[in-house]
Amino acid sequence: MKKTIVKYFFEFIVIVIGVSISFYAENYNDSLNKIQLKNQSLNRILENLKIDNTDNRFNYKAHSESLISSEWILTNRNNLSAYSRDTIGFHLSRAINIITYFVDNQEEYKTIQSSGYIEYLENENLVKGLQEKYVQHKVMKFIEEEIRSKAIALADFEFKNSKIINDSMYMGFYLIYKRYIGDLEIPNEFYDRIIEKASFQKIYLFQIKRRIQRDSILANEINKEILVD
Repeated sequence: MKKTIVKYFFEFIVIVIGVSISFYAENYNDSLNKIQLKNQSLNRILENLKIDNTDNRFNYKAHSESLISSEWILTNRNNLSAYSRDTIGFHLSRAINIITYFVDNQEEYKTIQSSGYIEYLENENLVKGLQEKYVQHKVMKFIEEEIRSKAIALADFEFKNSKIINDSMYMGFYLIYKRYIGDLEIPNEFYDRIIEKASFQKIYLFQIKRRIQRDSILANEINKEILVD
């Protein structure tokens, strides 16, 4: 009788151990699969960071040059007659017409969030960095919209008082080689609108510079997370 009890007891233990090992192996494989999928998403985010970096650097250069022209106009507002109308037209057009559209790809970040893979991120700095990145993107897009609205308010004046003299594209996108044909006594309202656009561009340039720096840090955090696994 005792032998039978011992036999069944050991059989029970073997079954429990077998089920436990099977359950553990299944959970391990499931976790490993999720970690692999998480890393795939992180690798795609790395690629998106490279694209964002290219866009940000282009936007920084574009808005910097637009801002230079805005400052030229404001500095020389009382002395425009000292310059050629081609020079005036160039700076007016560059100050007004240079706008950008920052388009980011948040698909992989949303995938990590919705799938629960974010729970597998061991680096807390990475989690915070990803969250902060896409919040800042919203701010950048809002500022861009403000810049575009200021440009639209200036566009009619520029269209009525300028003439295209060269249809080649500036920076590959902007048609700004124009001659100013209007009155050199430009209304004060125009200058105020230039100041408004320039003020938003200064904020935007600060945001871009900070984003480039933080994206570099974020890329390092992602690489460390992938290497750990």
